[in-house]
Amino acid sequence: MKYPVISKLIKEQRKIKDMTLNELENAIGVTASYLSQVENGNKLPSEKVLFSIAYYLDIRSVKNNYQEKLITEYANIKGLNEKELWNDFRKFQASLIRDVEYSLNNSIDTVNKNKFKLKKGTLKAEPIEEPYFDLKWLLTQKEYEVFYGRDYNINPGEKSILDKLFFHRLRDEDIKVIHGIIEAYISNRYEKRKKEGD
Repeated sequence: MKYPVISKLIKEQRKIKDMTLNELENAIGVTASYLSQVENGNKLPSEKVLFSIAYYLDIRSVKNNYQEKLITEYANIKGLNEKELWNDFRKFQASLIRDVEYSLNNSIDTVNKNKFKLKKGTLKAEPIEEPYFDLKWLLTQKEYEVFYGRDYNINPGEKSILDKLFFHRLRDEDIKVIHGIIEAYISNRYEKRKKEGD
């Protein structure tokens, strides 16, 4: 193992993030086998790949200075100025965020109506046909049936084929109650966002 510190930092952080090499591959855009070599300490990543790893494996709620440690170790190995490398990383982060904003701004309707899926821990937003991941939309739309797992027979006494096949289909009154509970919880816990012009 040529790079034990970088190896240990990435392995530990990926475990904390609970992210597979394949998920990291999808986020970063390099192969899982390449990432495996980096993680096992046999290969030193390029600066861009290092920045991507530092960015995508970071968890803001976990204060372990993972990014700083990774960048410091990389600077030491490559003989680079740590402060300059850190500044380059900040520029890389800003560029990633700008790219996401640009792609989202190109489809304002998609963003305003939550018609996208966003993988946890990434900025990879993919447009979708309907706002399927927006709970408020799901619980107020009238076009599609809404289900809750397959553990409960929600329609036990019903005789229709629809109710027999889709026994886990939520009834309108259930959906209304669930929506009310969620709305009460969110409104009590969080401050309402002011709309532009207010």
